[in-house]
Amino acid sequence: MKTTAEHRRATSDCGRYLQNGGFKLSSVSEEELSFPLAFSLLVYRDADQVERLLRAIYRPHNVYCIHVDRKSDLKYRTSIERIASCLQNVFVCPVSVNVVWATFTNLEPEILCMRHLWRQKVKWRYFINLTGQEFPLKTNKELVRILKAFHGANDVGGIRNEARMRFRWERFLPAPYNLTIYKGSVHVAVSREFVDYAINTRVGKTLFEWERPVKHPDESYFNTLNNNPQLGVPGSATVNHTANQDPPIFARLKVWDGAKEKYGGCHGKIVRGICHFGVGDLPLLTKSPQLFANKFSYDYQPLSYDCLEEWYFHKVELEDAGNPPPLNVSRYEQAPFVKYRYTGPVKIQQ
Repeated sequence: MKTTAEHRRATSDCGRYLQNGGFKLSSVSEEELSFPLAFSLLVYRDADQVERLLRAIYRPHNVYCIHVDRKSDLKYRTSIERIASCLQNVFVCPVSVNVVWATFTNLEPEILCMRHLWRQKVKWRYFINLTGQEFPLKTNKELVRILKAFHGANDVGGIRNEARMRFRWERFLPAPYNLTIYKGSVHVAVSREFVDYAINTRVGKTLFEWERPVKHPDESYFNTLNNNPQLGVPGSATVNHTANQDPPIFARLKVWDGAKEKYGGCHGKIVRGICHFGVGDLPLLTKSPQLFANKFSYDYQPLSYDCLEEWYFHKVELEDAGNPPPLNVSRYEQAPFVKYRYTGPVKIQQ
């Protein structure tokens, strides 16, 4: 694991760092160039792991925003800043939030990065939010093909579960615009138009402020915007989901303790209810239709991360050689959130 001094030495000559660091700086297809992507990375530990994640997803025409938790020490932040300084389309968020689990500070960095990415000259098409403990299961070329198959739809979970989740927001009801609150994963893949609505309309801003005292607002903000059809949010869901109708999403592969049998178990370790992947999970990871996998502990079964990384870059090599692995795009086009996406004009945006 590199020290801050080693990161400083490695990045002191950016040309050499990029040449030797494995970042993909060329051989990007026209399809990818015409469909740039935006990413946020919320990080707080293991600079080497963040560097490896960034190396995998980096393409010179995309844009990236890294938020470093204010609790992280100066040496860690310096390492991340040094890495970003060598990549002209990678930015460290100028505002650093002290992230506390289950509070508004989990959501705030996402919006800060969305706003920062929105101001960039690159007119990216989709936004994907990540943490430092994830790794891609699809190459950039595959991501573009999949996201184009979404036809503007937003890959955002959202279920109504009044009995079990209502305690999170009940005493703050009614929600703005009499919205129904939905619960889902914070991990999303959303269109540029969705981000525009979230950060620039009065509805998006008002809901964002309403979420401040709510518990786990990161699991209800995007989900509520995307699952209230009366708003007319671009690419949003037009079919309501109840507690018994959890919609399939592709943004992230996560194996929860309560649902691990669905995936054949967890062959790593369960930490706070979620699987930290191990070597035995590689067959699941390499066959999954999801875009990214969450999560990996850098100090736990590192061979699983090494093997997945080698598998990923082998796919990139095959693509560059003109022999890309097969990708079934129809499974994404047939997803309910794509088939029943909202395609009309925005209804409420004041």
